[in-house]
Amino acid sequence: MLLATARNDPAAEVRGQAVFWLSQVNSEVAVAALDSILRQSKDADVREKAMFAMAQQDSPRAQQTLRDFALNEANPAELREKAIFWLGQRDDASSRAFLRDLYRKTSNEELKEKILFSVAQSDDPQSRSWLMAVVKDPKEGIEVRKKALFFLSQQGASAAELVALGPQLTEPELREQWVFALAQSNDKAAVDKLIEIARTDKDRELRKKAIFWLGQSNDPRAAEVLEKMLTGEK
Repeated sequence: MLLATARNDPAAEVRGQAVFWLSQVNSEVAVAALDSILRQSKDADVREKAMFAMAQQDSPRAQQTLRDFALNEANPAELREKAIFWLGQRDDASSRAFLRDLYRKTSNEELKEKILFSVAQSDDPQSRSWLMAVVKDPKEGIEVRKKALFFLSQQGASAAELVALGPQLTEPELREQWVFALAQSNDKAAVDKLIEIARTDKDRELRKKAIFWLGQSNDPRAAEVLEKMLTGEK
């Protein structure tokens, strides 16, 4: 009855409600029903609800359906992004491996950013190493690399990792994002690096960024350094 309602009821809201309640029926019959709706429905809203419902199913077939949907470039980009999001929410090793592989296969930068976000939901060392590799890769677009660096800093990359990353970045936009990443860490080594940049970096704009972030820091050394810079004291 739920499947018939989801497919045929004349009211879109009723069809959507039927799909939602199918998500609460944890069975292979429900998975098959949701699969057919996801593949065949002409209603974008119902398909999105079917995607959500599929993600709630604890079934290998349901997860494979999400993966197949994310892989298929003929599917609408918005729905592929939803599939990527829900796969990221599972936070298991096989889903993360799939997303990293999908990243390699796609050239769509918006999808790449969604994959970066999804992988970054996990704080396992492998995910952090992978994000670091994306940041360093000169073949990737600047915006994608900036996103990877942002997620890396939010994921809790160590100050030592961030400090070591700096010399490998040459693009001004990336170096500005790097300074921001340093500013997100309360580690002494990160503050030390910001102080060094503010005092000695050859890029005037980067020095200004470092000074700004030092001004936001609660580290007492930051205020002391800024005062000395104002007075010309070394």
